[in-house]
Amino acid sequence: MIKMKCRNQVITMSIMSIKDKAKNKAKDKIKKQAKKIAFKVLKPFLPFILIIGLLFFAVCTIIDAIFVQEVQTDTSDLPPEQAEIRNLCIKKSEYLNTCHNYIGSELTNNLLDANNRENDKLIEWSHLYAIMAFHNMSDNRDINENLLNEVASSFESTFRYEKDTVTIETTTKDEDGNETTSTREEEHYILIESDSIIGHYKYNYETKTVENGNSKTTSKVFTNEELIGEQYERLRKYLKDELRISEDDLDTDIQVIIQAASGYYEGKESTAWLQGNSSSATIISNGSGLVPTGMFIWPIPGYTTITSHFGMRTHPITGVYKLHSGTDVGAPIRC
Repeated sequence: MIKMKCRNQVITMSIMSIKDKAKNKAKDKIKKQAKKIAFKVLKPFLPFILIIGLLFFAVCTIIDAIFVQEVQTDTSDLPPEQAEIRNLCIKKSEYLNTCHNYIGSELTNNLLDANNRENDKLIEWSHLYAIMAFHNMSDNRDINENLLNEVASSFESTFRYEKDTVTIETTTKDEDGNETTSTREEEHYILIESDSIIGHYKYNYETKTVENGNSKTTSKVFTNEELIGEQYERLRKYLKDELRISEDDLDTDIQVIIQAASGYYEGKESTAWLQGNSSSATIISNGSGLVPTGMFIWPIPGYTTITSHFGMRTHPITGVYKLHSGTDVGAPIRC
């Protein structure tokens, strides 16, 4: 009985082994047949697939190269009318940043913070220029000194300061080991409040003593700045009141102006959004400012020559001096 049982097991295992081999052989045959069929189907299209792959690689390489370069604008070769209005904007911005500055209740015409903390809250000439350019695009207003004065009247900055006394104590020892402490005081000014095109901010400090070797310095140390209201609140109000911009368009239009101002100030095309491979862009508020979230692809891969930049220009055909609201890229017809 045992021998018979063992023999039956061997026979069963042999049968199973034969079945498995047959299955595997059938699978291999089906795979080979499928490969042959797939090759026959795809064979006519292989050149096209290869070309598409190479083109995709080339396009990716070109796009990558495009976005690591900055498109420079030669600011030394501006048209006379543009150079003149820019100089007027520079003078006007200098006035706007110093016309309402106070130490307590005393008016001063200077920027006084010891650490230049007001620098990133100043209205720049390019802000004024960008707002006028937006006017020109929106309601066809001429960019001139009258419009500049009108715009500037809504953006007078205010900077408030207070005096801070810095106390420095220095301890020295004589030959006998006797200690002598001397004290001297220095006065400087710290920014406590700013209200400008950037926003309305208050600045907080705390008194600290810092030891360094044989000296101790006691002064007010900056801790944080606090935004009151919204960033670009004045610009928001101006666009609503003067240009009747709808609430739905405000965030986008504010960002357009700020991006344009940055481009004018730096003397280059602002290509911050022309990166990545998304076809859409939105503007969101992160609580401290407006942030562009989407990105755009370069519209014409392989062609990178800028033939006309965004900004004010004399139209090459009509001869009219007005805002060019796009960026022109030179490329063959039908490209």
